[in-house]
Amino acid sequence: MTGLRQRLLVEGWSGTWNRMSRTKKVATDVMETPLNRCLSTLDITLLGIGHMVGAGIYVLTGTVAKDTAGPAIILSFLLAGFASLLSALCYAEFGARVPKAGSAYVYTYVTIGEFWAFVIGWNIVLEHMIGAASVARAWSGYVDSLFDGALSNATMTHIGVLHAGLLAPYPDFLAFAVTLAYCGFLTMGVKGSAYFNSVFTLINLCVMAFVIVVGMTYADIANWSAGDGFMAYGVSGVISGAATCFYAFVGFDSIATAGEEAKNPARSIPRATLVSMSVVTVGYVLVGGTLTLMVPYYNLNPAAALPDAFAVHGANWAKYVVSVGALCGMTTTLFGSLFSLPRCVYAMAVDGLLFSWLARVSDKTKVPIITLMLCGFFSALIALLFDIEKLVEFMSIGTLMAYTIVSASVIILRYQPASRCNIKSPSHKQATPTPGALPTPTTPMDDLGKADGEGGELRSSCRWLLPLVGQREEGVVVTWAVVIFTMSSSALSCLWQFGGNFLALPYPSAWAIILAVLITFLLIFSVVLIVAHRQNHIILSFSVPLVPLVPLVSIFFNVALMVHLNPMTWIRFVVWMVIGLLVYFIYGQHHSCEAEPVSSYSTLLTEPTPAGNTVFGSVQHTLSHVTAKIASAATEDKKPIVDQEELGDNDL
Repeated sequence: MTGLRQRLLVEGWSGTWNRMSRTKKVATDVMETPLNRCLSTLDITLLGIGHMVGAGIYVLTGTVAKDTAGPAIILSFLLAGFASLLSALCYAEFGARVPKAGSAYVYTYVTIGEFWAFVIGWNIVLEHMIGAASVARAWSGYVDSLFDGALSNATMTHIGVLHAGLLAPYPDFLAFAVTLAYCGFLTMGVKGSAYFNSVFTLINLCVMAFVIVVGMTYADIANWSAGDGFMAYGVSGVISGAATCFYAFVGFDSIATAGEEAKNPARSIPRATLVSMSVVTVGYVLVGGTLTLMVPYYNLNPAAALPDAFAVHGANWAKYVVSVGALCGMTTTLFGSLFSLPRCVYAMAVDGLLFSWLARVSDKTKVPIITLMLCGFFSALIALLFDIEKLVEFMSIGTLMAYTIVSASVIILRYQPASRCNIKSPSHKQATPTPGALPTPTTPMDDLGKADGEGGELRSSCRWLLPLVGQREEGVVVTWAVVIFTMSSSALSCLWQFGGNFLALPYPSAWAIILAVLITFLLIFSVVLIVAHRQNHIILSFSVPLVPLVPLVSIFFNVALMVHLNPMTWIRFVVWMVIGLLVYFIYGQHHSCEAEPVSSYSTLLTEPTPAGNTVFGSVQHTLSHVTAKIASAATEDKKPIVDQEELGDNDL
């Protein structure tokens, strides 16, 4: 515990510890047993790699290469990897800033507020549930194909078929069983589960290396010139392929869900995120390149591209090696979804937004077993009955929304005053340096005598904007600029998606050109407003480079992909959100820990400000009216979760 507090202090959380050690109503009931901090950086890295490298590399590669991008699939993977990396960098910074379970849910909570955190958390739950079910169904289908369809034929013969829109052709009992079996492995404890995942991930990586090395011995560079050439489907094919390949990278957020089980989350999560993204991107590019060099893209079999590619060259024995890799890859992907799902539910339950008994942790295994088994059962039920092909796109909308919110949150927090975040800037560090802390730079002063290191104020060179933005609280203008940028990105993407014909040359419509110019102006103007303000100088173990450029580009990519989703996906999203809002307003709002005087997430909220001024978190204040309560109760005497005697005399 001493080491944890020292790390919090090194990261600047000097004002955080006391508040985090104060109890909440739910905490006293269900959190006597915390999650077990036992995962190393290697464990978390392999968790992320395993969650990303699954069915995509064995199924998606052949489909995209043949029907969408051709040999230029390597460019599609690079573009998709770049777009995913932008979001991954934002997750990595928050992993260093907020080392708690819950991933994007927690990040939204501390930045924007409870209501939007519930919206994100509710969608993440569905994302992982459908993700686990879809992989379980793919796992079952792959095994069935090895036996020439014997399992599916026997099921339809003896059980019958299903006749409904969203239901699968037949109930998949193998997918149901394998999902419950993996839940059983997860109940062993996080360390044992990590060993299980690591072994299968390493086997999968070895199979990938085998495909690349052995496959290159059959490579023929002429295959990239065959047919319509390297970019057989043009630039639009590369972009469409990237949009499809983007979902092959979904899974790195599972790294962030391990925040409360990592030994040193502030350092492990950023490193694991970057390493796993790099390994997966390189692996996808090399496998895609090898496949299209072995066989002309138009001769690929989308259902079994890799085994058939080796069979063309007489290496039928390679089919069994690839099959082992495919099963191991889908196993680790299923494991990643089932690992992340209960931890997000656990985080929401701890905050009172879901039933408190969902936050109970086993004394023996340090795992929320009740939540794990319940989530696993529902995932297994979806895998048993539903047609995953019709639902899998549905999970994308929650993922993209979470990526967008996290990217926006990075900008919002970077342009808040350090004191408002309750994180000490270098100018506020104590004279006696903390061991391992970075040196304190000299804090410059602007022309009005304000400290540059505080952050959120208008730059002295941009005072010409004062008549436009007025005297506002630090950070408020930037927050609204991020909102304008996001809405403008949505409008421009919608215009391009649904009104692209009106912008097409040689006879574009005047109204479409005027609208496009206006939206583009709003985009540029919002970026200018953000850049015109100063960032704070909070020192973290990892920070996103080139802020605000990187998060803004990430927001634009994610919003554009959301707009391209099927309209039925949006309808299903609305239905799911209606159910979620009923849960929130009937139960969550009345049991929320934000109604308690102190919340463990209140560490990044504002101090009280003079009446009449707009404060950061005003959305949160409007929706849950708690910011003032948290701030005013910050000095109240509360029972600590951790006994002060456990901290030792040196920590007091």
